[in-house]
Amino acid sequence: MKKKVIFIMGIGRSGSTLVELMLGSHPKAFSLGEISKLPEILGKTQQNWAWASPGSTFWQDKFTETELRQLASGLSDHRLHQYIPLKVERTVREWLGNDQILNPYTILFSKTQADILTDSSKTVHWISNKLKAREFRQQEIDAYLVYNVRDGRAVLNSYLRLKKDTVEEISNRWVTLLKEYHEFYNQFPENKKVTVRYEELVSNPQEVVKSLCDWLNLEFSPDMVEYWKHDHHHIVGSRGTSALIAKYRGQTSRNLDSHGDYYQDPEFRIKLDLRWKNELSPESLQIFNAIAGDLNKPYEWD
Repeated sequence: MKKKVIFIMGIGRSGSTLVELMLGSHPKAFSLGEISKLPEILGKTQQNWAWASPGSTFWQDKFTETELRQLASGLSDHRLHQYIPLKVERTVREWLGNDQILNPYTILFSKTQADILTDSSKTVHWISNKLKAREFRQQEIDAYLVYNVRDGRAVLNSYLRLKKDTVEEISNRWVTLLKEYHEFYNQFPENKKVTVRYEELVSNPQEVVKSLCDWLNLEFSPDMVEYWKHDHHHIVGSRGTSALIAKYRGQTSRNLDSHGDYYQDPEFRIKLDLRWKNELSPESLQIFNAIAGDLNKPYEWD
């Protein structure tokens, strides 16, 4: 089976971690999470592995400190050497046959033994830069694109919970990103892209995940939707979605204070998050609709 990387693209709070963990629960797949954050994480923190998936020791077991930092260097968009532009270095290294560091997914495949890697780094900037690597340009690895979408009102409500940006700022950013993602999606090869709606995934997970498996030529396993039962080693991602993994393992979830008791459900199940209906004020809805209402029409879920 030819190796595949599934890039999961979408505006934050649209379910990218959820679909990634479900796909990553297939026996032939491996969830990377937001691997784009690895360079930043390694640059800022001591190696306490708090950024890894609950209960995972994969990264310290499979990588030495030097290997992990080399992987982070290859994943970053920064120069490997201060005075050599990355584009020049890529060309020279390819010519010399010494460009392994610039083909990070090949390295990751060698460590995981998986046939499929899922990457929920989400942004167009990240995906487009990764596709410049030889491993994709020479079709050594196939790139697939899953575009996650969600009702913009729910996205707005989720970001407001962080208390960092105003309704106007979040709404304008949502519009800008939606247009950017649409443009990128429309240019991607037709047979290697699919759109997944968060609300449909949560309402009919078996049906949606099976359709994704059919698209990827994978045999669907019903327990993929119960992603918390499987071992994952993803780097960061949605705290709420990851909370079920921690709970299943009897661990305490981190940094869920802004959600109150929403994730304290004693059952193991995926819930359709429609809290925006009760939490968004009429004023906030009015502002969002004035800025983004027309663009949000296809995504409304009432």
